[in-house]
Amino acid sequence: MLLELRVGHLALVEEITISLSPGLTVLTGETGAGKSLIAGALILLSGGKADKGLVRQGEDEAFVEGVFDLGGEPAIRRELKKTGIHLAHDNILVLRRELRLQGRSRILINGLISSLALLERIGSLLLTVQSQDQQRELSDPDFARAFLDAQLGNEELLGAMRHCWEDFHNCQEALAERMQEEELAKEQLDLWRYQHEELVRASLRLGEEEELNEALALKRHASSLKEGAARTAHLLSEDDDPVREKLGRSIAALQPLAGKSRQLEGILRSLQEAESIVSDAASELSRFLDDRDLDPVGLDELEFRKTLYEELHRKYRRNTLELQQLQELLAERIARQESAASDLHALTLELSAARARMSEVAESLNSRRTAGAEATATAARAKIQQLALPSLELEFRVSLLENHAGDVEVSGRTCQVTPQGCDRVELWIRTNPGERMGPVDSIASGGERSRIHLGLTAISPGFV
Repeated sequence: MLLELRVGHLALVEEITISLSPGLTVLTGETGAGKSLIAGALILLSGGKADKGLVRQGEDEAFVEGVFDLGGEPAIRRELKKTGIHLAHDNILVLRRELRLQGRSRILINGLISSLALLERIGSLLLTVQSQDQQRELSDPDFARAFLDAQLGNEELLGAMRHCWEDFHNCQEALAERMQEEELAKEQLDLWRYQHEELVRASLRLGEEEELNEALALKRHASSLKEGAARTAHLLSEDDDPVREKLGRSIAALQPLAGKSRQLEGILRSLQEAESIVSDAASELSRFLDDRDLDPVGLDELEFRKTLYEELHRKYRRNTLELQQLQELLAERIARQESAASDLHALTLELSAARARMSEVAESLNSRRTAGAEATATAARAKIQQLALPSLELEFRVSLLENHAGDVEVSGRTCQVTPQGCDRVELWIRTNPGERMGPVDSIASGGERSRIHLGLTAISPGFV
């Protein structure tokens, strides 16, 4: 419990110390007396947002300090040990927060400098600050469910439920997409097969078009090419006075004189190079004349092959590489479509398994909520009756979200499913004997709702 609250140089307060006793403490006063400032100090002590503008005018620093006796709070002491905070034998904990105009503010826990993150963690265990507006949370349809789950420790089950819900919807989406793909592909399958077979028969090869162009050029002009090549070869080697022999005689005549003139030596080397080049050219011409590509036989086959490439380029508006890629893509599409029945069967089985897992977790949640609702209501009723509601009756009513078009079955009934399960949890109350029970937001007055919300907060400080 909070034994003492000290506030210094905060807003209008110069310095004040408030000592508290066990039980309910009420602060009253006129507007502007400082009640909200005390609440603000508690918010700072629990890790709330700090504003340097709260430092009292003329001062450099403000502080809030709380002294807590945790002798009767073993659960909180265990949590403190997890954070590395060990209390002395008196079980006293002192939290202090300092706001400075210059430099960084400081947080001290039992005199040692600490962090805001640790203050927030500890503060949530020790303090809960409520405002009038928070009672509106009771009207939230999900409030009672979330509170009941928090009290029953359903975090692990809720995590499993969210995972199952996501997995189920992912399976639903995958199956729907595959079905749509299969339906659309039915209309395209015959065309894909025709196109694939056409490209397979064509046996396209990169570089073949260039080879075809060369071969066609040779065969189309075979006669003139052979005639010109033969005439040139004759002039080089077979004429009455061939070029090769003239070069040979020229070299023989010049060789005896070359050693006497550097200029003639250069001319001799040029003639020798020319003889070598002419000799190579004559050999190349001989091979050219022997080349079978100069035979016009086979021209029709080459023309047909060339036309095939041109027609495929024009028809598909793709080059050869892109046509090869299209052939591979068509093969993949045909194979995928042919496996559609198997894929749909597998996806249907996955969806059924996901539905079964989701139903199992939803049923477990329903069982835990149903079983724990009465004990949670008893604890809440005992706490809230102390807040000037002595005749309060309170229930957590758990019911299934039945829906004939739902996705799961729980206890033999078809239900709508959410990431939190298949349950509707409502907080029902009766504030006075003889009145009817009803949902808290329709039965309780504003003041009653504030006290009910405060009582629930006292039971589960970390929830609200």
